[in-house]
Amino acid sequence: MRTKYSLINMLTGIAGQLLRIFLAFFSRKIFIYYLSSEYLGINGVFSNVLSVLGLAELGIGSAIIYKIYKPVAEGDQDMICRLMNFYRLLYRCVAVVVLLLGLSLLPFLDLLVKDSQGIEHLSLIYLLYLLNSVSSYLFSYKNTILTAYQKSYYRIVWGHVMYTVQIVLQILVLVLTQNFILFLVIQILNQLAVNLIVVRKVDRDYPFLKEQKALPDKATRRAIARDMLALSIHSFGGVVLNGTDNLLMSAFVGLASAGIYSNYQLIFTNVNGLISWVYSAFTASVGNLAALESKQKVYEIYRTLDFFLFGIYGYASVGIFVMINPFIKLMFGEEYLFSMVMVLVLITSFYITGLRQICLKFRYAMGLFWYDRYKALAEAAINLIASLVLVRSYGVVGIILGTVISSMATVFWVEPYVFFRYGIQEEWKQKLRKYFQTYALRVASVIAAAFFSWQLCRLFPGETLGWFVLKCMICTVVYIVIFLICYSRCREFVYLKQRGRSIMQEALHKLRGQKSC
Repeated sequence: MRTKYSLINMLTGIAGQLLRIFLAFFSRKIFIYYLSSEYLGINGVFSNVLSVLGLAELGIGSAIIYKIYKPVAEGDQDMICRLMNFYRLLYRCVAVVVLLLGLSLLPFLDLLVKDSQGIEHLSLIYLLYLLNSVSSYLFSYKNTILTAYQKSYYRIVWGHVMYTVQIVLQILVLVLTQNFILFLVIQILNQLAVNLIVVRKVDRDYPFLKEQKALPDKATRRAIARDMLALSIHSFGGVVLNGTDNLLMSAFVGLASAGIYSNYQLIFTNVNGLISWVYSAFTASVGNLAALESKQKVYEIYRTLDFFLFGIYGYASVGIFVMINPFIKLMFGEEYLFSMVMVLVLITSFYITGLRQICLKFRYAMGLFWYDRYKALAEAAINLIASLVLVRSYGVVGIILGTVISSMATVFWVEPYVFFRYGIQEEWKQKLRKYFQTYALRVASVIAAAFFSWQLCRLFPGETLGWFVLKCMICTVVYIVIFLICYSRCREFVYLKQRGRSIMQEALHKLRGQKSC
């Protein structure tokens, strides 16, 4: 049953994300044509500002959903109601805090945004971004119950449908009016519509949530508060690591560079979004697994999913490294290109972040928030100091390099250490040593695939769409060949191949049965 729901969530997410990617790049091309790159910079800067304000969330969502997995697995509706009531109360407080903090920044917008003279109604634009962020906290707690019951595909489908409507309307607004404010209003109304659809679904399918108005007992609230404290420190590190790049670019380099960076960020965000539907689909299943199964079983599933995610992120890293600049040039023009040095730094950051995800999913599902809480503070400090030092000499490259340095100095080794030491426990030193050895071999195979792909693609200098597709095919073939040479006999690959064949046979059997009926 865990596999079934995971596959449904994954497939609906991937299908919708592919549509989102197409719409996102098409709308971005329209956006650049009708509005300046400074508006792209504004989007990145204000999004980062609000992600910083999002620290007020204090890790509430992760702390609560970790507590919900067990009562959902055991059918304890009373505890589910109490936790959801507590969740709703906390998120309403967060919405008020974010609103007040956001309003307090209004007098300082000119300090946050460099070269904003060409942007009209800057304060109103900021208030719309703030309203969009605040409204999300008033409804998003309802998504938790769908996630816990492994039914998140409902929100996924409606989210993709409404996003398509949003993009179509925004393109019409840009073509007909070139009005950025109306562009943002449509985005806010779309998010509100999706949240209201989810609320109606949850209220209809889980009526027991309205039967209990009480909160969890004091011991449970104290445990949640402890987890929230640890998660708030984690959130702080994450925001500083990922949420300050556009702010630093705007302050030290200018909005135009932030706008160019936002195009690259759009690619990485969409690729990450596509891949995230793979590992996010397993979130509730991992929570259920951690609540019911042995540590050895958890470790075996972890190794399989970690290998699976490596295969995906390795392929994505090779493809993006070789093809991102030709794609940017084809879509937006040569004036929107960064150097290959910048691309290499971006890919390094992308790869490190990607390979963390399965470990993070298991750590969160097992409630291992407390043990590495100070890691996030060290990560944030190293990132900020390194970025501020390097930006003066290397500009945009220095900012992203600061992120890479902070990741390698902290999360790269601390997160797997915590997972193996406190989560798996049995023979954790040997398993941790094997993890790093495997990591090094995987990096080497990805570098080899990137090198050969790069060299082969250089033999075809054409820049049309046809040549672009050919180069993508070359990258794919090279990666598959090297991947099979290196991993076709490893245990995880054999297991995934057998599991995939079994699922396909089961699906075909059901399909034949339906046809015979």
